[in-house]
Amino acid sequence: MLLPLLLLPWAWGALAASPPVPPGSLTLRLLKTTVFHNASSSNMEGMALIGDLETHFLDYSTGGIRFRQPWAHQGLTPRQWQDLETMLHRYLTNFILLMNKVVKDEGEHYPFVTQFSLGCELHLNGTSRQFCDSAVNGEDFISFNVDLGTWVAQRGDKLALSIRDLLNQDKSTSATAQFLLRTTCVSELQSFVQYGKESLARQERPVAVVFARAPPPAGTPAPLLLVCRVTGFYPRPVRVAWLQDGEEVGPGWRLNSSGILPNADLTYQLRSSLAVGPGDGHSYACRVEHSSLGGQNLLIPWGHSRPWGPGLAVGITLGALAVAAMAVVLWWRIRRGHRDIRPGEPRA
Repeated sequence: MLLPLLLLPWAWGALAASPPVPPGSLTLRLLKTTVFHNASSSNMEGMALIGDLETHFLDYSTGGIRFRQPWAHQGLTPRQWQDLETMLHRYLTNFILLMNKVVKDEGEHYPFVTQFSLGCELHLNGTSRQFCDSAVNGEDFISFNVDLGTWVAQRGDKLALSIRDLLNQDKSTSATAQFLLRTTCVSELQSFVQYGKESLARQERPVAVVFARAPPPAGTPAPLLLVCRVTGFYPRPVRVAWLQDGEEVGPGWRLNSSGILPNADLTYQLRSSLAVGPGDGHSYACRVEHSSLGGQNLLIPWGHSRPWGPGLAVGITLGALAVAAMAVVLWWRIRRGHRDIRPGEPRA
């Protein structure tokens, strides 16, 4: 009954919501999202990802599996892919019928959205971790405990408890789920890693710049906001920190971050900001740590190690006025020199 959710893991989802993965580990994450408009209309989107690299997606109109990477088809033989597509079509139909029956029996209402995330992590020491979670309308709903082989309700309402009990009665599906997640998922992940190691080992160095937002008016207590913009890096994990006089600034209200966001060229970007007091006299720098830097750090100081405070602003203004006054005096003396020269006299 739940087999479609295990054999049809491709889904549309947000990577930002993915749980953190230990450094050096790889994850095969299978995602599926289904929108039920009414009892006779639904849409489904799905994808498979290794790390944050999309490898497969589901063509809902045909029920076929499509490949995002040139090596993604090498995990199975052509006959195995064809058999899997046939199974997917059958289980998709059964899954939609099952959900519509649950809505009718439990008195639920349309429209609603179901989301599934399942897969496995492969760690450097050879161990692995499996997961299988579902949500309804963006809220946690049911999860599968792979070690115990049981389904756990993530909510206490009647619908979640009823479906939990219904799934736990199907011992065959639970055993199949354990086998697919513990054995098949890990085996396929190892196979994909072998064929796609060049793509998965891709490294793009970050580019960073530090700048200050417009300084506050002179005499106001508002803090100055320094911004460190880091972009163009891949893979996704990165660490950005602020240094004050060479010492890292600890967590607190002064720090703020945009989080890691995707770029159109399949790289990532991040913005980190630090609030500093105007004219506080400290030096500041942004430090970036990323795997593409070969164990080194990217250090970007702000300005000339002096913040843009009211005193500096006044000094620049007075300097500009002095330069303007000198220009006026020089212009006046040149004009006067030209008027003092009499006709026929040589110019100095």
